[in-house]
Amino acid sequence: MVSPPKDRIEVVLMNNQPNETHIWVQVTADLARIYELDKDKSLKVIGGAVGLFILLLYISPATAIILLLVFLIILFPLSMVGMAGYSRPK
Repeated sequence: MVSPPKDRIEVVLMNNQPNETHIWVQVTADLARIYELDKDKSLKVIGGAVGLFILLLYISPATAIILLLVFLIILFPLSMVGMAGYSRPK
């Protein structure tokens, strides 16, 4: 597993739980931030994202699939070179 870079935007989901999830993307030093979300906010963010994706699938399935593929096309190479990733404590 790749360790996160020093300058990154990091979102910590479920920060008050034993198995918190850290999602991060490398950025410049002036944009670097850490956002910590507790369990309630994390579930709202995840639920909202899933709800919006389901709504998009209902309104325009082709657009939703294309956006999902574009997201994966961008995220996969970034994760391969260590510029994006996630981690969970053991």
